Amino acid sequence: EVVARGVAAADGLPVTDKAKLVVTVEHDVLAGTLRGTGAALSGDVLSVDTVRRLACDAAIIPMVLGTAGEPLDVGRTRRLVTKGLRAALWQRDQGCSFPGCTIPAAWTDAHHVRHWWAGGRTSLLNTALLCRRHHTHVHRHELTATVTATTVTWHV
Repeated sequence: EVVARGVAAADGLPVTDKAKLVVTVEHDVLAGTLRGTGAALSGDVLSVDTVRRLACDAAIIPMVLGTAGEPLDVGRTRRLVTKGLRAALWQRDQGCSFPGCTIPAAWTDAHHVRHWWAGGRTSLLNTALLCRRHHTHVHRHELTATVTATTVTWHV
């Protein structure tokens, strides 16, 4: 955790992706309308829950493939929380927003309450800070929150 945060946040605010992982998954599988899995370039098969958790705080580059699997179009590459928005989240949430957690803001991830892959916006009213443990917990249990400009209330 210390190394990951130090690499991503040398000046205090993360400005780089935590990691780069290429995963192929059908949009309908990611959106939950079809069952399926994702595939990493290494050949590893990932559950859709794992893909969603990884996608929560990652740069997603949608790629349109032709009938022979050839890339035809590569879409947007920037959807992560900006430095300014992250600073606003640090001010509002003061650390992990999950009830009772005391992890400091610098050790948290910005989580889209309505997932970005499901049409959620990257905005103050749709993001909340979560430590790694609670970020995984929120995804695993499909928890949601009510977010205002001053508070985050998790529905647990």
